[in-house]
This record gives sequence, C-alpha cells and structure tokens, in this order.
Amino acid sequence: MAILHAYFDESGKQSDHPAVTFTGICISDSRLSDFDDAWNVLLRQYGISALHMARVSRLKENHGPLMPRHQPLEERIEALKPFSDCINNHFEVGLAQAIDVVGFGKLTKEAKRGLGSPDDPYYLAFARGLVEIVNYVQDDEKISLICDDDESTAWGCYSHYRAIRRVHEKVKDKVVSLTFAKDDAFPALQAADMLAFLSRLQAKKEFYGDFNQFEKLFVHLVTSRGPGHAMWFKMYANESKLIDLGKSMGKLKKK
Repeated sequence: MAILHAYFDESGKQSDHPAVTFTGICISDSRLSDFDDAWNVLLRQYGISALHMARVSRLKENHGPLMPRHQPLEERIEALKPFSDCINNHFEVGLAQAIDVVGFGKLTKEAKRGLGSPDDPYYLAFARGLVEIVNYVQDDEKISLICDDDESTAWGCYSHYRAIRRVHEKVKDKVVSLTFAKDDAFPALQAADMLAFLSRLQAKKEFYGDFNQFEKLFVHLVTSRGPGHAMWFKMYANESKLIDLGKSMGKLKKK
C-alpha cells in the first residue's frame, strides 16, 4: 500500500482578513526524506532554524546573512526562490486555494447548506482540499494528512474531518490518518506555510485589486514545470464561485 503525505496549512482568519487560504502539498513516502534533507540544507546555509513566510516577508527585519535587514524586495524574492525550487523539485502536487471572506458572508443559508453549512470559510476550504486530494490519488494509494497545529482551528478541523468521512465514502476509504504538528519540526509544513501565505496575498489581489509585492515569488512557486516536478491546482472562490462549488459538492454527497 502506497502512502501519499499531504501537508496543509492556512493563512488568514475571517475575523481580521478579507481572504483566507487553506493550501496543501503532497509527496510520496519515498521522496519525503530527500525533501527534508534538501530543505534542512537550505536552512543551514541561510543561517535560520525554520522558514516562516510571515516573518521573512518583513524587509525591515534580519533573517540571517542571506536575508539581512532592509534588503531590497527583489533581492528578498531571489533569496527565497531556492526554497520555492526545493518544493517544486520534490513534491508531486500542490493545491492553492483561497476564499473571499466577504463573498462567503453574503451566501444564503441555502447556498451554505450545499457547502455543508460551515460557519467559517476555513472549514469549507479544508473540506474542498480533502476532496481534491482524494480524487487525485490512484486506486491503490492512501493519504496521510498532516496539518499545522493551530489552536483556534485544530479541533474544528478534526470535527469537520469526521463529518466529511460520514458522507464521502471515498474520503473515508482513502484518508487513513489526520495529525496536527508544529511546523518548526516539519520542513514540509514550512513549505505549506510558504504556499498558504503567498496564496493569501495573491487572493487579495484577485478579489480586491490589492498590490501583491511577492507576486513574482508566488508565480515562480505555482508555475508547473513539467513531469518530475510539482503539478499545481488553483482555486480562488468569490461569491459566485462559492455558489457553484456548493452545487458541485452537493452532487458529490449524493453519490
């Protein structure tokens, strides 16, 4: 039985951000060790213990000899590209998704019912991410799901996981574990954090026209490079797309 490891992280809370993301990257068991080694080599070379995108995006702060204080934006982007390349060179598939908080709030109860009646767009993104990964794997493969351990969402995430398993037979069959971990100890969760943070900045641009100073890095990360590299799937859901998504997920529940 082959195991595909899926690492997920979120960025943004509906209470203080206009867009929330829940993004994931998947890697086979046989390639995970090589990724960990390559990522840890980069951390040592950069003189940092872990990569947290929210921190290294602050140009006024010092983040090791290769990302010094007051580094120009273009230089900071170039400094971060090796981490992006490390993800692309080792992971198999990536899912970048974001939800417009304002659009989510405008949905009717009927529309939300098709989405599973979530009270937080984070849980909608979680459910949709699970379904997408399950549909990707082969018949003889199983999924081990690892999420960043966020105190404010972990328990709700687990509850939604149990609920999804009750209505989606394929999720119940394919997903064999759900764990929560701190990203400081897991390079793959740091990679998922990078994707989640950059996806949220890009979502703010697509939803509201905000300037994304790290757009070049985002594009560098999620541009598919062909066989042997990560395949990328993206979804940015405003109000109309959320309604369509609810209809499609409602059809899945009836199968």
